[in-house]
Amino acid sequence: MSKHKLPLPKQREEVALDEGGIDVLSQLLAEGLERAGVNRKDIIRLRLAVEEILGLWKSAAENEMVCTFRCGTRLGRMYLEITAPGRRLDPDEMAEDEDSKMLCSNLLAQAGLAPVYSYQDGINRLALYPPRPQTISPLLQLLLAILGAVAVGAVLLALPAYVRETAVGVVNPLFSALMGILQTLASPMIFLSVCWGILNIGDVHMLGRIGKLVLLRFLGAVFLLTAVTAACLVWAFWPEGGATSMGENAAAQIYSMILGIIPTNVVTPFLEGNSLQIIFMAVCAGLVLLVLGEKASALRVLLEQVNTAVQFMMETVSRYISLFVFVSLLSLMLSDALSNLGGVVKGLLLGMAACVVWPILYALWASVRLKVSFPVVARKQLPTYLIALSTASSSAALSTNLETCERRLGISGRMVHFAVPLGQVVFKTGGAVGFFVLALGLAEFYGVAMPLPWVFTGVITSVLLAIAAPPVPGGSLTCYTVLLTQLGIPSQAVGLAVAGNVLLDFFMTSCGISCLQSELMLSANKLGMLDRERLKKA
Repeated sequence: MSKHKLPLPKQREEVALDEGGIDVLSQLLAEGLERAGVNRKDIIRLRLAVEEILGLWKSAAENEMVCTFRCGTRLGRMYLEITAPGRRLDPDEMAEDEDSKMLCSNLLAQAGLAPVYSYQDGINRLALYPPRPQTISPLLQLLLAILGAVAVGAVLLALPAYVRETAVGVVNPLFSALMGILQTLASPMIFLSVCWGILNIGDVHMLGRIGKLVLLRFLGAVFLLTAVTAACLVWAFWPEGGATSMGENAAAQIYSMILGIIPTNVVTPFLEGNSLQIIFMAVCAGLVLLVLGEKASALRVLLEQVNTAVQFMMETVSRYISLFVFVSLLSLMLSDALSNLGGVVKGLLLGMAACVVWPILYALWASVRLKVSFPVVARKQLPTYLIALSTASSSAALSTNLETCERRLGISGRMVHFAVPLGQVVFKTGGAVGFFVLALGLAEFYGVAMPLPWVFTGVITSVLLAIAAPPVPGGSLTCYTVLLTQLGIPSQAVGLAVAGNVLLDFFMTSCGISCLQSELMLSANKLGMLDRERLKKA
């Protein structure tokens, strides 16, 4: 049996923190990561980051320090950690230069390229949580679930009516139970993901000149691209019994909707599943905790622990996404609702087209503004784009993205190591565009009216959910659950949305990565952090 199919075996070693001890700890870490199935390139990167942190610990230790290395598996989740007793030795606070701080950034940790530091009960802890190895790729699992649902549904539809009614009596309650689980986790997970994402920025200092400009440009660009996409494509969808007219009181409805984002209390948004109000509260809470800093350290720790618990539950649920897709699509087939999928297919194809067109236009705009040859820029961006397109994983493309931005596009390393991980969390142009266009197709399929206020709500919700998408497997499933509820699309559409997302996700990921590189060139130029000669060099 392959070692990647086995849980990470338990191991415990105590090592003195001296020059030889750092080498021993580094070797133990590398061996553990290899057994966990982490690829060699990421092992080297993580090993260097941990060695740097251990060097900082050694230089700051007042007495001889003994570290403990542990690894193993808890409840199906692999972990590797190095602990050291004594006073607080936070790597971010001890690093002398900005680049060293970025190695320890929570944003990089969230992206899987850095250890997580914590200090509790007099113990310094560096922890790594390798992703669970997949015996079968998630894409293959989803494709098998879709094909299985179609095959079983076709057989049941060919059988006598009483057999089909019996199957409906089994499948529909099961679908309702699975939806209940998702809806229970969706609201708290979105809240915690947004709030913790803001805290992961680091501190108010990080929101200085670079952070403010980058964040504002990120958010503005995502909203603008999604709004332009909506204006161009909404007219292609005409649901039966629906309408795309402006409406006499459209402005008043939009105004009321904007004011309605502010909740009347903290409980109702979670009970009603109002995603806009939940995200509004999460942003407010995250900013308050970010400003308070150490004054609210207990709340930050509590939030981190609750967020970890909820994400763990979602990771557990996500292992059965293929089952959910199977049951959802089978339920749709038995209800004979799949007789006309024209709107859904149209939404899927137009979403893919939009995700291909936007990176080209964004790179062209950057080339014109910076007076650089478009073919040169396109060739430099192509390797990262192809990795994202072939894997549908921003994490898989992150290392190439960092290297391309700094060494080929001429963006300052200080900006790259902050803005690239932040951008892959926040600057999700492809996700926002894909969510909205697929929602248009589902709305046409179910005959949901699409007046201007509906479109306005769809744009805002799609953007916010793309940004708030939890960084765990199945995160997009949670987002579709919330998005369709907000737009009045029946919950049965979630199965179709997830099935469509199997293909659309490749284009959404590559779109976001490529647009991010173009945007960073423009932002770096505005901040005087762009090496134009390196950018122009073929």
